[in-house]
Amino acid sequence: MKIYITIPLIFIFVSLLILALCYITYRKTFYRNPKKEKSDPYAGIDRESVKPYRERSLQLLEGILPLPYEQVETVAEDGTGLYARFYRGKDGGPFIIQCHGYKSTPMRDFSGIGTVGLDEGYNVIMIDHRAHGESGGRCITFGHKEKRDCICWVKYLTERFGADIEVFLQGLSMGAATVILAAAEKDLPRCVKGVLADCPYSSAKDIIKKVIQGMKLPANILYPFVRLGAIIFGGFDPNKADVTAAAKKAKLPILLIHGDADSFVPYEMGKQVAEASEKVTFHTFGGADHAISYLVDEKRYRYITAEFLRSLTSHTHSNER
Repeated sequence: MKIYITIPLIFIFVSLLILALCYITYRKTFYRNPKKEKSDPYAGIDRESVKPYRERSLQLLEGILPLPYEQVETVAEDGTGLYARFYRGKDGGPFIIQCHGYKSTPMRDFSGIGTVGLDEGYNVIMIDHRAHGESGGRCITFGHKEKRDCICWVKYLTERFGADIEVFLQGLSMGAATVILAAAEKDLPRCVKGVLADCPYSSAKDIIKKVIQGMKLPANILYPFVRLGAIIFGGFDPNKADVTAAAKKAKLPILLIHGDADSFVPYEMGKQVAEASEKVTFHTFGGADHAISYLVDEKRYRYITAEFLRSLTSHTHSNER
């Protein structure tokens, strides 16, 4: 009789243990309350890789923070409120939707690379991803839901300014993965003309496992719990955020930039994405760590970005700030 009681108890205990592990990994990896974890554009400016460029990085950040912008909002497909800053360029100019990195801010990530569009007279939309800044939500999905949010922003622009506008998607790190994932969506509006992606990972699964390995933990053992936690508590499957597969499906031109000394998102991941499609133009920045290719060689970065935008824009405007 005892065995019939013991076995169910063991099953319940193991199930609760697995559920607890899944929840812990979910909270550590995907959960973020933007109301409690306030976004700080200065955060990360003192990290080791940025120290040689700290003065310039600070100069760029303090150059963009005072710029006037319009607060704009839209609603995601799941009802999450989304927030962005709208920086106006020339009347009738194209638009750039900028997607920042994991637990970062648009002002920090685009204080350098994002000003190219502003200087070219483009209208710039710096979005706060879900679970970041002023946007709602408490779950970061590594591009899976963010790609749909990106499309919501495109639709916001077409509804406000007309279907004949020209739009570009630009992203850094997780934002770079997001815009490539969005480019592969079947219902991406035709007004989107190109994608600019700086240091994207090859897939959510790959980058999460890489981080686990960096913590000296067994990635192959722990990742299934991370994935299950995302499915149970976050309502999404990180395995579906496959950036390499998205690049292969995308029909838009993609400019991909990656530093070959990237210590967070390995250079090989960006190269893998680039080799997945002939639509990708790949540029390597020698000696650049994660997300600092612009700081390593501003002149080259600005030239590459501006030329890509001009080549796909019907009417280019100049707007010296």
